[in-house]
Amino acid sequence: MTDSSFYTSQLEQVKRCKARILPIKGLNDASLCMGFTTRFGGVSEAPYNSLNLNFFREDDPEAVRQNFELFSEDVGVSLEAMVLSRQVHSSRIIRVGSEHKGMGILRERSYGPVDGLATDEKNLMLVTYYADCVPLYFYDPQKNAICLSHSGWKGTLQDIAGASVGFMAEAFGSRPEDIMMSFGPHIGSCCFEVGDDVAEAFFSTYSWSKDSACRNQAGKWMLDLEAIITGSLIQKGLKKENITGCPICTRCEHEVFFSHRGSGGKTGTGAAFLMMRG
Repeated sequence: MTDSSFYTSQLEQVKRCKARILPIKGLNDASLCMGFTTRFGGVSEAPYNSLNLNFFREDDPEAVRQNFELFSEDVGVSLEAMVLSRQVHSSRIIRVGSEHKGMGILRERSYGPVDGLATDEKNLMLVTYYADCVPLYFYDPQKNAICLSHSGWKGTLQDIAGASVGFMAEAFGSRPEDIMMSFGPHIGSCCFEVGDDVAEAFFSTYSWSKDSACRNQAGKWMLDLEAIITGSLIQKGLKKENITGCPICTRCEHEVFFSHRGSGGKTGTGAAFLMMRG
């Protein structure tokens, strides 16, 4: 399900106030701290203006650190309590704990490339970063476990969404029917244009992916990553009513959110974040 009215009102408020944080709908638990950052309210200069949260761009590292401090103030969580991914468009997920606090932001990571983070510890904020790719927020209220995964088109082809469900089952004993999942802002089917090779890779991997695809006037395929991922999650046993979509397209709203395609490939990145308060 998708609550379009919620996101319409929240997006209007973000634009009006130049807010750093967009709330995320769907996991329905007051103990969770979760959201998605905008590009407003930071100190980075163009083309990374202004709240760039990616140290792997050609941005001033000190500006990125200051942006993280501003983000930390807004969410009320110290940088020492955060763990940052190191994304390579894979389907690798790791379990993190208190021993990983501050990694990727304040100190070096002890882990290698990873596109998903999971934990059952409270007061540990998972952080992943985006500029059109799909943020996936998972929560199991029965086992008190969370997972935050980055699903670009390559990660979607590798089914990082399904891998996240499997990881939670193995690491925490989660049952798919208990898991709640929400999408964050991402490139929509209105803007995700691909050639025949990429489209055929999706069609051969996910039989249902062609149901939501169409060709545009230029003959390119327009794919719906959210629909494709939703189909995978339902196959893995998630209940449809426990999956909440997000209608915000980051390319359409590239003045509000960082967008690789909306900027012609030169941009900063925003962040998804998820934490269980305790």
